Amino acid sequence: MQSLSASPIETSVVARPERTVVHVAGQLDHGGTMTLMKQLSDLSSLSAHSHRLVLDFSRVSFLGFAAVELVEVVAEQVRAAGGQLEVWGVDDPRLRALHLNGGLRVLRIAETTGVSSSHTDVERNEVVLRQALATALRVTGAPMGNVQFLDPASDALRISAQRGFHHPFLSFFRSVEVAGHGSACGAAAQRQRPVFVEDVRASPLFVGTAAGDVLDDAGVRSVASLPVMTPGGELVGMLSVHRAEPTVWAAEARRELGYVVQAADRLAR
Repeated sequence: MQSLSASPIETSVVARPERTVVHVAGQLDHGGTMTLMKQLSDLSSLSAHSHRLVLDFSRVSFLGFAAVELVEVVAEQVRAAGGQLEVWGVDDPRLRALHLNGGLRVLRIAETTGVSSSHTDVERNEVVLRQALATALRVTGAPMGNVQFLDPASDALRISAQRGFHHPFLSFFRSVEVAGHGSACGAAAQRQRPVFVEDVRASPLFVGTAAGDVLDDAGVRSVASLPVMTPGGELVGMLSVHRAEPTVWAAEARRELGYVVQAADRLAR
């Protein structure tokens, strides 16, 4: 085993005739990804003797979009050389989308049910949105969030999964009409584009509304709601993350959330 340890990540390489496995531990934020990129560039001589390159992310605690981009670039380079790339031990909708689109030969998920070919479209969408919520909370550091599915019969968004909320929030927002007013998720569904609210107490969407009072009581001061669409452009549901303080949703946070939703868009049916 060859050690390539470096902060803020640690890596080790196991090279065998049939494959080269790169074990990665730590946080793959921008800095960690740049470190990994440098280390992977030093592996050309190792991977040249193998038809398969494996990135083992089972000990990665954070996967930023830069890391997803790196995986896509490495996958293309490995394919161009006649090899195959596998990613092990990570559950991320962005990598799932890359895998299903043919970018990865294998995406091995550790301790998760994942998306199965036996799932119905509704079950598949539920798995995708739950994973998108977990990823969105992780990349933004937001303590609260929820995902909603569109009920075509009532044209309403219904909460399917949530983190950090209790009654009366869950009761009040249990069903939100797309044509209604007074919610970021409803506005995002109507516009079919993201809605970012920096301060609930100052937003025209919420000032003087019952929804604003419920959010205030729940300790929510800012919210971002992003619609999830099918590849055909039909609304599937909504991803929302919430913070307890006023938030200027910086370009990086908007970009990270956008990437999560884009991956969910490609997986949704």
